[in-house]
Amino acid sequence: MADPKGGVYVHRLEARRIEASAAVVAESLDLLVNDDGEVLEFDIASEPTVNPPVADIRDVERICFVYRHGRRFGETAPSHVLCKRDDFPRDLVHLCSTGPGGLAAPCLALGGLQPLYERVGIEAVMERLRKFLRDAKTGTLTIDGWEPVPFGIDQQPCGGEVVPHFFQDHALAHLGDGYAMGAAINMEEENGRFVAVFPQVLAPQDMRDGLAFRNKDSKRRGIPWVFLWPKEIKFESEPIFSDWRTGAELLEGMRRIGVEQSFDAAIGELLSRGVDFNCFREPAGGKGLVVVLGVWRPEPIMREFFGYSDNPEARRLELRAFRVSQDLLKEIVALDTKVETIVGDYPGSPELYRWVAGVDAIPPVALIGVGAIGSAVFNHLARSGLDDAVVYDHDLMRPHNLTRHTADTSSLYKSKGDAASDLVHGLVREMSLRFEAIQRDVIEMSVDELAAAFKNRLVVDATADERVRLRIDELREKIDLTVVRTEMFHEGRLGVTFVAPPGAPSFADMMRTLFASASDDPAVAAWLEHEAMHPLGPDPLLAGFGCTSQTIHLPLHAIEQHASVATATILGDRTKAGIAINPVDERFRPTGSRWLPMPPFTTLVPATEPEWSVRISGLALERIAVARAEALPCETGGYLYGAWDPAARAITVTTATTLPPESTATPTALQLGPAGATVEERRLMLKTRGRIYLCGSWHSHPNGSASMSGRDYGTMMRHQARDAETLSPTLLVIAAGEETRAHLKLP
Repeated sequence: MADPKGGVYVHRLEARRIEASAAVVAESLDLLVNDDGEVLEFDIASEPTVNPPVADIRDVERICFVYRHGRRFGETAPSHVLCKRDDFPRDLVHLCSTGPGGLAAPCLALGGLQPLYERVGIEAVMERLRKFLRDAKTGTLTIDGWEPVPFGIDQQPCGGEVVPHFFQDHALAHLGDGYAMGAAINMEEENGRFVAVFPQVLAPQDMRDGLAFRNKDSKRRGIPWVFLWPKEIKFESEPIFSDWRTGAELLEGMRRIGVEQSFDAAIGELLSRGVDFNCFREPAGGKGLVVVLGVWRPEPIMREFFGYSDNPEARRLELRAFRVSQDLLKEIVALDTKVETIVGDYPGSPELYRWVAGVDAIPPVALIGVGAIGSAVFNHLARSGLDDAVVYDHDLMRPHNLTRHTADTSSLYKSKGDAASDLVHGLVREMSLRFEAIQRDVIEMSVDELAAAFKNRLVVDATADERVRLRIDELREKIDLTVVRTEMFHEGRLGVTFVAPPGAPSFADMMRTLFASASDDPAVAAWLEHEAMHPLGPDPLLAGFGCTSQTIHLPLHAIEQHASVATATILGDRTKAGIAINPVDERFRPTGSRWLPMPPFTTLVPATEPEWSVRISGLALERIAVARAEALPCETGGYLYGAWDPAARAITVTTATTLPPESTATPTALQLGPAGATVEERRLMLKTRGRIYLCGSWHSHPNGSASMSGRDYGTMMRHQARDAETLSPTLLVIAAGEETRAHLKLP
């Protein structure tokens, strides 16, 4: 026996903290050190209750903090906690399972004590201990739901994969059957023993074929699983599952649950069908079986536990799985059979990834382009629980792509869509994801074909191809789609993600709005300046003996930063149109992403050119309306900046200026001063590097309609004579009251 007060400093300090903790009996601490580790014993008082205690929790209880498996008193949390009293009530819930005759081991934390200790220290453990004693005394341990009995404190369980809700739902749906069977895989690995329990019920006559299917890798690893549950829903409130280590203890537990006859029937079925239970085990093989037991509880399993049934009635079935092992020449069911608890992980699946990622269900996706940023976005979405995707990419995976793509050499010279398929298959053991890779260029697909393929899907365009952008704009005019387009500019220093729900501006309009933001956004301005200074673009990449490809020098971590912002945008609110701008510095360090809202554009169709459209941003129209109201009763006006596209027969107006210097305005006439004379205009033209330019003028009519007057017509014709020199269209917008019209003349 060692006195913590006289020990090393960390012992003394921890002992002082425990002594100072509420309800601890002073001078009761004893630290025992042996070959297995350290044990700290102390007395702690339980809280008095108004009503008589529900359980036999004494006024003072002797507690043991046990430090084993690398844990050290004063430096870590206890490996487990024991109640020293032999007659401490064992019918409490929230007790860790121990071997027959072992001391009661309270479960104080669902995720273990060490994380609590690292955040708060030993006082967090003390607080949990006091709460356990209080709740046990008042009968409120299950107030938040039923906690599955934790596995044993001294047993090293088998790992593996188990799907709890499958067994719960099956038992409730087939209550009177009492048992079911299927196939599992027994894995003897260097790092431990693992069991994968496949969630598929097999008829007895199909068991041999089912096991053979699991043995197709030439090793006999397939073993049967048998699931047993009470045929009547009779709630059991006392702990039942223990650290059963032998067949005798397991059989006794089955009798306690009332499923021993169902077990006999199931084993008899298997033996009569020629199932021999043989499996690969070191060194000379052996026999194996998985037994899954269910017990009906008064309350559903706590909601904090992922993987259990969404049906609260089915969720009342508490489960425990065991691996049963036997020598090759012995019977699988015997008193000396070895029994180990299985603590299985939920298999890799979209629903698991969504829960861990904390994201909502992702709608079906059509991803166009699985290049560098496209593969990174797809990787993020797949690991966030994407379960329905169609991927379009006509390109092949080449060696230089591996620098920045989510792929490896096994994907070389496959289509990039197939590389994405490999990623998905590597994440989901049993394919529950609906995935299709299509090796086609969407540019070669008709709009009608795209409309049929993309209907009811979230479209993600990661191609950075201008032709694809134009095709999607054409497609959005035909059907309602939500489209997210993500690309990189400025040699990877600027990531941009456009969100376009139904009714949002076209991507052409959004791109020009991005250009116009260069007046206020240094990152956008730097990108446009760089492109103006480096017109030749990326460097050539040798292909064969000809320079037939181009690339930029960009590390994967820069791609991942932009892909992360794009993925966050995709998983966020897709009902609002806007642009996520993500600049990084010259060393690809993040400088902070920001959101540029995209107000709606208004489309005006000129009467003189009905095949053309004039699209004016909401901000420009608002500025025109405010300027008109402030100028009343006089006319006012300004210039329109944006861009025009003769192929699309469209003019996009992003910016409307107010009355320029040297203008004269009366209630019946307006003479605008020269364009480009204001700081705003000069800054806009300078920062946008020719991407945004003068494309027309506007003026107001204080009274009357927005039709052109004779004076307006004469002014427009003079402008057209000047514009004809550059084959530019001549645009005049007139605002009058609630009406705004566009008047257009082509050269």
